[in-house]
Amino acid sequence: MRRIAASILALAALAACDPTGNVITFDSSYVRYAAFVYDVGGGLNVTSGGVALTSGLTYGNLSAYKDVGIDSSIFTVTRSSDGFLLGSDTLDAVVDKKYTMYMLGTIGNFRPLIAPDDTVLSAAGTLKLRVVHGVRSDSIIGFDLYFTTPSTDISAITPQVASLNYGAVSTYQVVDTAARRLRVTRAGQKTIELDTTFAATVADSQVITIVAADQPGGGRRLQRVVDKAP
Repeated sequence: MRRIAASILALAALAACDPTGNVITFDSSYVRYAAFVYDVGGGLNVTSGGVALTSGLTYGNLSAYKDVGIDSSIFTVTRSSDGFLLGSDTLDAVVDKKYTMYMLGTIGNFRPLIAPDDTVLSAAGTLKLRVVHGVRSDSIIGFDLYFTTPSTDISAITPQVASLNYGAVSTYQVVDTAARRLRVTRAGQKTIELDTTFAATVADSQVITIVAADQPGGGRRLQRVVDKAP
């Protein structure tokens, strides 16, 4: 019995080493999941290769990062209540990179978006901000984005991000921590569609994503997702 146990341990040790005796490490990437399908009426499940990555994720919530390896992965999204298939997306990941899969749209018009997360803190006195356009009711409209101080008049300035399409994410914008107000307009126009001012306590150097999405019960909302906090 002891000989059998010793043999098993020896085989395990060999499996973890290359012929030179170096330990073999298995490359990984990491994905988390954000639920913004406003009419699902419950939670969402995400699986890959039959493995459950998150279960019962309800609107506006975010899972922890999951280790998914670096091989091309297919993420399948279903409704928790009955297993109804919403759709899927594929990621060909980079080693040690972190990603967020935003689940947008509706049950019948599901729109997945996988975006790499910036996990390097912004320089002192600044923030990194980006925006996801997930407003299904405005799916034919591009958005212009203005990151400004709370009192800035946007009528005579150029947006930092122009014509962001539905189902897309902007690049990260590095802005001064005083630029705590985000205004969203239709592309080429100045009429404000969405408007929010972050609290003065937003952490210096933070990296965040703002998701613009339809919300249950009607209307639209902006929700902050932290990509990297000091």
